[in-house]
Amino acid sequence: MKKELVSLRFFAILVMILFVVQVTDCDAQRNATRRFEKETFGKSRRSSPMRESGESRAAEKAIREQARKEARREKEDKKHLKELRKQHYEIQSEETRMRMENNSKTTAEKYRTKSQKQQKEQTKPELKKPERPETKKATVKAGTKDPSKQQELKQQKRKAKSKMVNPKKQPDLKQHKIKKY
Repeated sequence: MKKELVSLRFFAILVMILFVVQVTDCDAQRNATRRFEKETFGKSRRSSPMRESGESRAAEKAIREQARKEARREKEDKKHLKELRKQHYEIQSEETRMRMENNSKTTAEKYRTKSQKQQKEQTKPELKKPERPETKKATVKAGTKDPSKQQELKQQKRKAKSKMVNPKKQPDLKQHKIKKY
């Protein structure tokens, strides 16, 4: 019975606490989250974050509008030039028109051949051996009809032959044995 009484009291106190005491949040925690949101997102979460460009919305809008107007003007200029060329062509006589057409064909053909030539040069570069300077012996050999220089040439030839060794007469290379550890 005592247990029932204690449990009844405990239950009564619990019900009173639920109805009497108000449920409140911790204000410090709420303020901390608000402060963090202001730092990261600005005044509120719903507003857009700071722009990287640093320009105002009105300035960005004006720049975009200016770019659109410029593009429109360029388009109109191209159209106007095309009309002027057409009109200029129509004004000319038949002979002049034929000459103009021929000139445009020849220039287009020249441009095409030039671009093809440049492509060939870029794709297939000519590989030439670098020119080596000739030795004194070769230069002397070419123009030696003077009898005084001919003996010197014979001596040079003998020296060159003596330096050259017959590959069959060369001594065999010694091969070292590889030690295995």
